[in-house]
Amino acid sequence: MLLKTYAWGVIATFATLFLLGTVFSFHLIHIVGIDNEYDLKRLIVVGFIAISSLGLLGIRDVPLINVSTLTKTLFGLFICLATYSALASKHPYWGMVEIANIGMLVVAFYVLSACMRAIDRDKLHCGVYAFSLLFSVLTFCKYILFLLFSYFDAQSFNIHGLLSGYVNVRFFNQLQVMLVPLLFLPFALPILAKFKRVSLVFIALHWLVLLQTEARGAVLSLILALGAMSYFLPKDIRKSLIVASLKAMLLGGILWFVLIFLIPYWLMDSSNFQIRTGSSGRIDLWLFVLKSIPEQPWLGFGPMSFSWAEGRPLPNAHPHNSVMQLLYEYGVIVCMLFIAWAVNRFYNMMAYIRKSEVFVFVPIAFALLSALIYSLASGVLVMPMAQLLLVCLVAMQVQYSSPHYYKMGALSRGVLFFAVTAATVVLLVSYKNEALLPALFPRIWVNGLISY
Repeated sequence: MLLKTYAWGVIATFATLFLLGTVFSFHLIHIVGIDNEYDLKRLIVVGFIAISSLGLLGIRDVPLINVSTLTKTLFGLFICLATYSALASKHPYWGMVEIANIGMLVVAFYVLSACMRAIDRDKLHCGVYAFSLLFSVLTFCKYILFLLFSYFDAQSFNIHGLLSGYVNVRFFNQLQVMLVPLLFLPFALPILAKFKRVSLVFIALHWLVLLQTEARGAVLSLILALGAMSYFLPKDIRKSLIVASLKAMLLGGILWFVLIFLIPYWLMDSSNFQIRTGSSGRIDLWLFVLKSIPEQPWLGFGPMSFSWAEGRPLPNAHPHNSVMQLLYEYGVIVCMLFIAWAVNRFYNMMAYIRKSEVFVFVPIAFALLSALIYSLASGVLVMPMAQLLLVCLVAMQVQYSSPHYYKMGALSRGVLFFAVTAATVVLLVSYKNEALLPALFPRIWVNGLISY
């Protein structure tokens, strides 16, 4: 089979499984017999990575991305430190489960980057935009139907009431911060210019949902990412991006006022409007991490150790902050290296945009930056679909910043086969493990808590 044909098959499968695991997951769990939507998403992600990567072994002349020496060195150091930390933790097995999951995501990065390399860039961007638009269309069709049903029945709704397919509405917000920027592709790619108005409408609908679900962190992430990027962008593209964003935000705000505040107030003599000023316990979790760090400062308490952290103020399986999670579970060394690497990558992305003036790269960089910012208040780096989408964006990003590839040889194929097989087995064996407490606090699986 030709690599180009296989690449399109992988990308189409990715889009299909993503939709099945989000928009249609509520219906799919009854068909496949999975207990809950969250575990279904994890199984979909693991299955997709395993099958697509092993299928790549039968393709000739596969180009593997040649990442920088610095990145390879830092990742190798991370694996060594994480493995040592896991083996020294209270639950070494679960630490290795977390490392296996990270390994699967690295494999997904290589597979997706190889497939994207084989596809014409304009066609790839059109496909990405079509996927983002289709996801939005299907999501908002269901959203508007649920909203109309609530009107007809005169039933009030909370922040979770109008979206299905997610254990928690925040899991949808995590996808929004990456998908909303991708809807700006028509403003950067001439071939898609005729879809600008369509994009504005659906970006506005996303803002409607962000406001209705009271996603303060997601709203702030999109605004901060836009502001940070605008500082580096040329005047014309900066103006176009900001004007389009303001139009969409204004329209989304009007829709929210009419559909979520005004009509419910008129029909039910009540509204769901409230201003939340608390941190939903996040600050308490972060303070707990900071107080705990002196006990294990350099290598942390071990990968996934927050799932069994004794004395934490809330029974969450992660601290809702990527930096705090790295500090607690991997220690100061890994955390500082990750922050330095992320800042360096952002600077390089912005420098590339200013130098090359390849503006189609702007929405991709926007999506990556907003996801990283939102990871400081949510579990973007923990949830399965958010992880996979983030890896896909990184794979798109390296098509520009890392043009060097090498052919996959016999050694690479052997390593890929054994690594994917081992990681898949480790992850699947952990499903419904007796060590998992029967409480819905997701981490690898929906039951993410582990006894002390």
